[in-house]
Amino acid sequence: MATVVVACPHCGQMVESNYEGNAHFDGVRQRLKSEYRLARETCPVCSHPYDLRRA
Repeated sequence: MATVVVACPHCGQMVESNYEGNAHFDGVRQRLKSEYRLARETCPVCSHPYDLRRA
């Protein structure tokens, strides 16, 4: 499992996110196709979903 600190693409809040596996992290996007997505998270501040992108 890996932990990254990212900025929510909706509100800019810094959020700590976790994902399983050993894929390389390559940023945050609002919507991604499943083949590029490491994990889908929800911002605790604005409640919008965002995706962690695989490299």
